[in-house]
Amino acid sequence: MRLKKIKEEYGDKVDIQYRVFMLRPEPDPSAVFNEHRRAGWARAGAGPDAGDFHPWESEEPYPNCSLPSAEAGIAVRGQGPEAWDRFHLNLLRAFFTENRNVSDVSVILDVAGKSGVDVALVRDALESGVHRRQAFAEYTEAVGQGVTGIPSVVVNDKALLVGAVPIEQYRAVIESILATGDLPGRAPGGLPVL
Repeated sequence: MRLKKIKEEYGDKVDIQYRVFMLRPEPDPSAVFNEHRRAGWARAGAGPDAGDFHPWESEEPYPNCSLPSAEAGIAVRGQGPEAWDRFHLNLLRAFFTENRNVSDVSVILDVAGKSGVDVALVRDALESGVHRRQAFAEYTEAVGQGVTGIPSVVVNDKALLVGAVPIEQYRAVIESILATGDLPGRAPGGLPVL
């Protein structure tokens, strides 16, 4: 939500390039909605411009693998930025608001249909695994940049914004880059976490 608002505010001055990041690249049968996740969702849902987070109360199993959603995301991303935006927001809504198991292919295909994207293309991509290598490549690159969770934003390969940061923090970074060409208070070397 915050990045969408940033794009609306800054238009062509910012170039947001989405990549997939898998919290669970391999199935993890021990993944459950616990108190740690409940607290994280509460923090993420607090404040202005936050999404609509509902504690998991679904009869559906809690998602135990991010790979199917990542592969579907790459398939949809190839259908254009508008398709990606609709699918991405609807997938987040399905998980965080509707408490749906976004590891389940039938849920992913339902979200794709509701997003107005090419469902057959998504189904074919999931069945064939055509985007699996790309999903792991994006995951590996992100881990190499220090990403450990979502949301994370890498700024010009120079800094990492981790978590549901306030929109003001995004604005401060963008304004500094637009004014000076560099990050605010950037330390030399490495990829600082802002």
